Amino acid sequence: MPTESEMTAKESLDPVISAPMHRAMEAASFIRQMFEEGNRLRAELGDDAVFDFSLGNPCAPPPESFFSALRTVAGESSPADHRYMTNAGRPDVRQWLARRLSAEHELDITSDHVVMTCGAAGGLNVLLKSVLEPQDEVLLLTPYFTEYLFYIQNHGGIPKAVPTQKSFQPDPEAFRRALGPKTRAVIVNTPNNPSGVVYEPALVEELGRLVDEHSERMGRPVYLFMDEPYRRIRYVDTPHPSALLVSRNGIIVTSFSKELGLAGERIGYVVLNPRIEGVEVLFGALGIATRILGFVNAPAFMQRIIPHCAGSTVDLSLYRKNREILIDGLTRAGYEMPSPDGAFFLFPKAPGGDDRTFCDALKKQCVLTVPGSGFGAPGHFRISYAVPTERVEKAIPLFARAIDEFSD
Repeated sequence: MPTESEMTAKESLDPVISAPMHRAMEAASFIRQMFEEGNRLRAELGDDAVFDFSLGNPCAPPPESFFSALRTVAGESSPADHRYMTNAGRPDVRQWLARRLSAEHELDITSDHVVMTCGAAGGLNVLLKSVLEPQDEVLLLTPYFTEYLFYIQNHGGIPKAVPTQKSFQPDPEAFRRALGPKTRAVIVNTPNNPSGVVYEPALVEELGRLVDEHSERMGRPVYLFMDEPYRRIRYVDTPHPSALLVSRNGIIVTSFSKELGLAGERIGYVVLNPRIEGVEVLFGALGIATRILGFVNAPAFMQRIIPHCAGSTVDLSLYRKNREILIDGLTRAGYEMPSPDGAFFLFPKAPGGDDRTFCDALKKQCVLTVPGSGFGAPGHFRISYAVPTERVEKAIPLFARAIDEFSD
């Protein structure tokens, strides 16, 4: 039964939408509020006066191979290419991906282990719908992408934050303590949004070992979902760990949003581990979940284009240059941050320790960033450097002025 205070709170909400959606809108407001504030400031002061580092929206253009494929595929005229297809996606595209993945991971991956999805977000929702029982727990390494909370709660699960090391590298001992009888999955995101940290392969392997041991104890699979849309946005040579190899219940979830600059096209895929016991049942469940959630099908046009772009990425020089300018300028100004070796984010400590207060101080300089509280890591703030380089260069003195004024 709800308490009196809970009933009063519920009655005070606008009845047009549900109470869970009210909570979701409030929780999601960190990034979107900054986005809306940026629109307001731009309207008031002009575009050049506002420096918006709040959204992780890829700004490097797609490679030429994408536009060439776009022209080629658009010129094809088979009506069947635009119809419904099997829930898992086009068989030819899944076969193409399976061949590439088999060679990369040295496993026998077939098209019946690959599901085409509406981006990585669609893939995670389909997976969680397929495996979660009510009140099952999903472990999240802090800091984590805010919307994981919504995806988990969408399907009756409970998100459980797991602290990491000061460097934001995984802490296997903390992870071991977090595993419990209701643990059903862990989401591992490397390179990480919001920190930009690239996880050390040995630490991810240890997480996989702990997941497999816990699966044995519990008598049911505990899954390791590797969410890796930033996999190819990296500035170091550290090998990327294979989810399919670190755990027998490891699953890859990814998209082409970042590596090809196609965030708006909503095309990604899930790779099931052929070592999962009953993997064919899980594959069938993902197909049905795709329909239940309204994702059928992943965009057919984009599915046909992707094989033409094999091996291509956006030009990383823009992100690399922005990263170097920011690290140098912010370090000189007195900011501290973990090593951002991937993605296009920095996650500095908030001077004074209050991330929301410091983000407000930056806003007074017309610099928009996102408080770390929204990512499960209060005391930090996120900077997205997926912006034109000249905006980064002009913002450095404003970051310096904010920390100077805040420290006075």
